[in-house]
Amino acid sequence: MAAPSADSRPALQRKALMAADRGRSQRLEAAAGNGSSQSRWQGIPACLWQAQEPREEKTSLSILSAFATDETDRGVDQQDGKHHTGSSECEESDASREELLKTRLPTRSDMICGYACLRGTAAMRNTKRGSWYIEALTQVFSERACDMHVADMLVKVNALIKEREGYAPGTEFHRCKEMSEYCSTLCRHLYLFPGHPPT
Repeated sequence: MAAPSADSRPALQRKALMAADRGRSQRLEAAAGNGSSQSRWQGIPACLWQAQEPREEKTSLSILSAFATDETDRGVDQQDGKHHTGSSECEESDASREELLKTRLPTRSDMICGYACLRGTAAMRNTKRGSWYIEALTQVFSERACDMHVADMLVKVNALIKEREGYAPGTEFHRCKEMSEYCSTLCRHLYLFPGHPPT
């Protein structure tokens, strides 16, 4: 299938692209925007948000290569799957087999976590229908779980949450907003209906 022409693609405006790493000064160094201006910030949150404000209706892409600790991930032994090298009790063992290294995996690989709101903000709920996030999650998953993988469904959940706004005149919740997010270490598409769509 031919790629859509430039005229038919949605007009997405990019706000910021940052490639960052920890320099010798132990401060986060980053290039923001088109890379023509160099800036330094003390931490990742400042690096992210100073480059992106004011928001307006623009899409942001942030790429960071930094570490928050000197502690390494020791990983875990793979317990199952096609690459598992463990032997069953009925198999004969010998020195060469015992010397084989077990397959190691990162401690938190192949996980996906969804959050109703960003850190430091409150998750909202409707007094009649309940949590905004659960309502959006239920709607999207019930409609698209048959043909869409989980990460893409969570993007759609984010879009629904982004459009919601509190209505409670005279209270602190009037016109309040919420933004959901997810983090993923998945290494392949995760479908709730394996085999659909056919591969």
